[in-house]
Amino acid sequence: MSKQKSLLRTLLSFSQSVLASLVGIQSSQKREEDLEDGGLERMIYVGLGTLVVFLLIVVTAVNSALPD
Repeated sequence: MSKQKSLLRTLLSFSQSVLASLVGIQSSQKREEDLEDGGLERMIYVGLGTLVVFLLIVVTAVNSALPD
């Protein structure tokens, strides 16, 4: 169970880091800690997932704003 909690904590930390970096408030210390804890590969996966969600939100907003 401890390993599962650690994985969840790491993913939440990565998600927080990705969102913070999107708005430009990511500290270099936090970024380095995340890269050391989980590696670049996980950071890339979380970043790509965040990008997909962001693009879906933008496309949905544009489609709802445009007249049919």
